[in-house]
Amino acid sequence: MSYPINGPRVDEVLFVYHATPEAAVSALRKGDIDVLSDIIRPTDVRALSGDQDLNITFTPQNHYCYVAFNTRNPPLNDLQLRRAVAHLIPRQEIANRLFEGITVAPILYETSPVFGKWHNPAVQVYPYNPSRAQEILTSAGYSRVEGGLATPDGRMLRTITFISPTQEEAPTSYEIAKLVVEEMKRLGFEVYQEGVAFDSMLTRVMTERRFDMYFLCVSNLGRYPRWLYDYYHSSLDIPDGENTVGVRDPELDRLLYKFRFESETEDEAQATIWAAQRLIADLAARIPVYSRYQIEAYRKGWEGLIQHRGVGYFTSGAFWTYLSLHRSGTEGGGTVKIDVGGRVRTLNPLYGTGAYEQKIISLIYDSLLAADPETGDPLPYLAESWQIQPVDLGGSKGQRIRFNLVRNATWQDGEELTSSDVKFSIDYYKTNKVPIFLPALERVINVSAPDPYTVEFLMNGTSLFNLIDAGGTYIIPEHIWKDVGDWRTFQPDREPHPWRPGMTRMVGSGPFILSEQKPGEYWRLTANPNYFKRLQLVRPEATQTGREPAGLTPSLQATVALAVIVSISGLLLARRWRAGRPQSS
Repeated sequence: MSYPINGPRVDEVLFVYHATPEAAVSALRKGDIDVLSDIIRPTDVRALSGDQDLNITFTPQNHYCYVAFNTRNPPLNDLQLRRAVAHLIPRQEIANRLFEGITVAPILYETSPVFGKWHNPAVQVYPYNPSRAQEILTSAGYSRVEGGLATPDGRMLRTITFISPTQEEAPTSYEIAKLVVEEMKRLGFEVYQEGVAFDSMLTRVMTERRFDMYFLCVSNLGRYPRWLYDYYHSSLDIPDGENTVGVRDPELDRLLYKFRFESETEDEAQATIWAAQRLIADLAARIPVYSRYQIEAYRKGWEGLIQHRGVGYFTSGAFWTYLSLHRSGTEGGGTVKIDVGGRVRTLNPLYGTGAYEQKIISLIYDSLLAADPETGDPLPYLAESWQIQPVDLGGSKGQRIRFNLVRNATWQDGEELTSSDVKFSIDYYKTNKVPIFLPALERVINVSAPDPYTVEFLMNGTSLFNLIDAGGTYIIPEHIWKDVGDWRTFQPDREPHPWRPGMTRMVGSGPFILSEQKPGEYWRLTANPNYFKRLQLVRPEATQTGREPAGLTPSLQATVALAVIVSISGLLLARRWRAGRPQSS
C-alpha cells in the first residue's frame, strides 16, 4: 500500500468510555460498539475469539508495565532498599495467574530484546528472589523488629504508599500491585495500596509527584529508545515531565544527552545508549514487570484496517487505519463506534499524555511529518517535502531543515494553515517550556517562515534524530492559541470558538473534528469536510462535485517518491515526537 493515503472514509468516529472491562466486552458482543482495543484478560480473549461476528487480532507491542519508585524522598531515595524491593516482583506468577501465560511475557529489561541492537543484555537485572531481597536489606543495615522494619539508624521505617489504578478500571494492574504489596509485607515493610482513578493517578504521578511507588504501563515506545532520555534525564524532572521517578545522575545525563542530540550514526548512538542502560539498571528506579500483545477485536464487515508495527490497528498510534477504515461493499460513510480504553483526563494537546486521550487528540491535530506504519520511515504530511542542509554555527556543526508545506491545508474553522502557524507552535512550546515537547525542541535554535508555505528550522548539531524532532510535533493554530497564557489549565474543548458558532477552540487541521462530547461518557468526531487529504466518495445519494478522484493524485505520487529519497532508513516517527504513552495495563 502507498502512503500517504487519502481519507477519512467514515463520516464519524464515536469513542465511548466503559467503566469496567466487563462493560466494554458486553458492549462489543451486543453490537453497541464496533471495536474494542486493549484487551488483556484471558477470559475476554477466549470469549471474543469464539464470537462468530468478530475478528480478533494480535500485534507484538513496543510496550512494558513497571513498578516505579519516587527516589526524591526517604525511604525510597535509598538505592539498596529499591534494589531489595525490585527482587520482590513475582513476574512468572503474574503471567501465569493473572494472564494464564497467553497475553503477556515477563521481562527484566527496560529496553527489551525486541529492540534488537539497541538492547544491552549485559545489565543488572532483578529476578524474583525474596532471599536475595532480605540479604540486601540486612547488608544495608535494616533489621526486622516488632511492628515492621528498622532503618540503619534504628528508627522505624515509615509506611510506604503504593498507588495503582482502581480494581474496577484495571483489575489486573490492581492485582499486580496487590501481589507486590503482599511480598513487601512478608519482609516487614509497612506498605499500603491505594487504588486511584486513572486520570487522577496521572495527575499525581506526572504533575504533583505525590506518591511513594506506583504501577503503570507505557506503549508506542518506538524503534529507537529515545524515550530513555525522557524518563531519566534530570531536565525532565519537572511538573509534567516524564522523569516521574526523580532520577538526577550527572553521568547518566551526559550519556542520554549524547545519544539523544549528538549521535550522528547508529553505531555511535548504540554505544552510548548501551552505557546509559547499565546506569539505568543500577539505579533501580523503574522495574519492568511484563510486556504484552496488543489484542483488539472488531466487528466483521469493516475493511481498510492497517497494522502499525508495535502498535496494532486502533490504538493512539494507529493513525492510518482511521483514514482508510470503511464498511465492506461501500466506499465510505457511516459511524464506527470504538471503546476509548480508559479514562480521558484532558483533550488539551499540550497536556494530554495518556494513551486513551491520545486516541482522540491524534485525529484532530496533524504534524509536518507522518510515519510509515510498517517501516517507521518519515513520510511527508503537512510538509510535502523537505531538504536538509549542513551549516556552520561559528565552528560547530548545525543543520538547516527546510519544510515545504502543502498549499491546501486549512484549520477546521476554515482559516488557512501557513508557515506562520508552524513557527508560532514551536516558539510557543519553547517559550512556555511545555514538558512533553522539551526533548524534541532541545536543539532547535530558531524557526523562520520566509514565505507562507516554507518554514526553516535551524538545528544545533547534526543528530540523526533532528528531522523527526523538527517534524514530529503537533501544529496548533496561532489564531486560537496566541492569547492562551496558562496552557496547563486551558481546555480548548470546553471553550466556545471566538467567531464560529457551534465550534469550540478545539481546532486542529486533522481528519476529524470534535463535534460533540459528554466527558466521561463519549466523544463524537466528525470527518473534516475540508481536510487537505479528503477522499471524495462516490455515493448513490449524491453526485460528484468535481474534486480530485479517490487515490493518490500525481502530485501526491511524486511526494511519496520524494519521501523515499529523503527518508532516513530505520527512523520511527510517532504522530507526535514522544513515543511512550502511559496506560493503565
